[in-house]
Amino acid sequence: MSRLPQLTRRVFQSSVGSVLLGGAVVVPLASDVPGAEGAEAKQDPTGTGPACDFRSSFMTWDVAYRKDTRPYARHNMPHGNLARVQLDALIDVIDRHSGQSERFVLIAPCRTEWVYAEDRLFHMPNEEYRKIYSLSEDRSMGQAITDSGRPRRARQVSGVYRSLKIDVCTSSRTRQLLTPAEIVKATGENLPLVGRTQLDDPDGNRRYLLEYPIKTMNFQPVTNSFQVDTGPLLIPDFDSQAESVINRLAMAHVAYNRLDRAEFIIRRPTDVQDEQGKSLCRVLHYSEVREDKTQNVILTTETS
Repeated sequence: MSRLPQLTRRVFQSSVGSVLLGGAVVVPLASDVPGAEGAEAKQDPTGTGPACDFRSSFMTWDVAYRKDTRPYARHNMPHGNLARVQLDALIDVIDRHSGQSERFVLIAPCRTEWVYAEDRLFHMPNEEYRKIYSLSEDRSMGQAITDSGRPRRARQVSGVYRSLKIDVCTSSRTRQLLTPAEIVKATGENLPLVGRTQLDDPDGNRRYLLEYPIKTMNFQPVTNSFQVDTGPLLIPDFDSQAESVINRLAMAHVAYNRLDRAEFIIRRPTDVQDEQGKSLCRVLHYSEVREDKTQNVILTTETS
């Protein structure tokens, strides 16, 4: 009989009057800090640390009642509301000089809705609701039918939510798949797969550690070939001039068939044109490809 993996729950919570280290999840990771000592400093951050169990990892916020002044508003939330949303991806942004790290999470999408209304729950026209969160900031990444062209910027979560919790559940039965043969075998056995991708920014000041569930894996046992094709996830936007880290993150999908490079297709404002090349409208679409030198690690959270 198969057993469920042992799970470790790491909860970071921000509430009224209580913010962890100014609202940032700041933890020591393997770093380039001179004089760093001990096993923690020597550990490869892309290695076999417990993988996130994305099925059991959530962001939960609690908002108080606020009167919606729009004449057509149909929310029915006299006691406020709590929402729990599954995590789609993690990214740790690591300062290579101090070794400090801030974590951001991408939540799964849902649709705009009138909460607890008697009927006609979905907004029309409808939009996607999706955000990036840290414990101190959130930033909308949702999209409508067309793109407004207005840049999406983060806001402080204090004063918006009664509490905000990021609950990352990890598996203690994590195993790193070291060879293409191991990756192919685990894929064929339908084991859960989690990817970790590490890359540095061009100036070398920051390191980014991406973690994400591998939802689609191409594999061929005859040649022990594999190719990851999955997303969405969060990546650093090296073209961004924004000051804050959260505003320099972009949504992308990733593809790779080796462990030292990856291609990202990035979601960008994209023109929709007619047959004559005339611009009809602009949408958000995965339309820009970028290749990076990376360290890719594929993990499995075994269930037996």
